[in-house]
Order: sequence, then structure tokens, then C-alpha cells
Amino acid sequence: MEKGFSLVESLLVVAVIGSVVFLMANIPNALMLIAKSNHVSLAREIAVKQIESKRAINYTNLVNDNSTISDPRLNLLPQGSGTVAVDDCSPTICKNGEPVKQVTVTVNWKDNNKSQAITLKTMIGEGGINQ
Repeated sequence: MEKGFSLVESLLVVAVIGSVVFLMANIPNALMLIAKSNHVSLAREIAVKQIESKRAINYTNLVNDNSTISDPRLNLLPQGSGTVAVDDCSPTICKNGEPVKQVTVTVNWKDNNKSQAITLKTMIGEGGINQ
């Protein structure tokens, strides 16, 4: 048996070390993407809950309003905040004066000092879903 390393063994070690370094270099980016994905998912959950709350209200009791979201889960989003707007249906959509309200829910937060937002809109009408 010969002492020392062959060229093939040296190349194999370099390839393994290079792969490990490559994987380690991508870990911070992967963790950042996971956190961003969690924030988007949480923001959607909060917005959907707000829409479900408005749908649970009888149409005759649904008044035009702009209010802030008070969901405690907003504290889990960096600088999280949100608004719910209830407005009459736009005449360009409800051309025959149908009894419909438009609900717009916006959830805002910051990821890496960049403003992020999720906006969900729905229409709630007299005799519609949950009415």
C-alpha cells in the first residue's frame, strides 16, 4: 500500500467541502424566505378572519365604515397593522343599484424594512352567503 492521497481522493474531498460550503451559504437566505412565507400566511389568515366576521353580520346591520383590525396576531407580524373598509358597491359594478357592499381588508407589515401588504376584497349582498 502506498502512503498519501491520490488525485481522485483529493478531488473528492474538495467536492464534498465545496458542497458543504455552498449549502451553508444558502441557509440564511432559506431562513429569510421561510420567515417571509410565514408572515404572508399569517397576514392572509388575519384578513380572511376579518372577511368572515363581516359575512356573519346581517346585511341590514352592515354599515359603511373604515376601522382598524384589532386581531392580537398582528403582534406576530413586524410592525403589523390592518384596516377593514366597508363601502357601497361601485356604480360601475352594481349598475342596477343592487344591495351589495364591498369589503376590503388590508394587512400591512415590514419584512427586512420593506413594506408588505395583503389586500382581500369581497362583495356582501342581501340574501348572499351567510345571509
